Amino acid sequence: MMFNRKKMKQIAARLDGEPQYAGRPAPTRESALQEYEASLLQLRRAAARVPRAPEINDAHVDAFMQGIREGIETPAPRLSRLWTMASVAAAALVLLLSALAYLGTGSEPVRANEVESAFTELEGVTVNFYNNPQGVSTVQVTMPESDLW
Repeated sequence: MMFNRKKMKQIAARLDGEPQYAGRPAPTRESALQEYEASLLQLRRAAARVPRAPEINDAHVDAFMQGIREGIETPAPRLSRLWTMASVAAAALVLLLSALAYLGTGSEPVRANEVESAFTELEGVTVNFYNNPQGVSTVQVTMPESDLW
């Protein structure tokens, strides 16, 4: 298989006209290599029949440049006003909803010094809390005297 690949590369290089293989006879005694060479020749003939893309020569340059000038001078359709108005409307809607959410809740007194609950997972330790009339909360942790922190 490896030798066939090398021979296939040599056949392709010879058909492409590479100088190192020029004038050499075709080493295609095997039917698989003969089929490969035939398919390459068929592909080459088919590629030669494909029409070439039109080329711009000196006679076509004026018309070509005229088309470019027309494309540059013709303004593109403008939808930017529509997108601008839609963007402004969306931003205004976001600001309005944000202001309503912020201002609509009203002012509520902050009670950050009031303890609502206290607990512990330590064995033998109890936690109590007290709120006095001045608004000061006290948390008392009681633990057995034999335990150390």
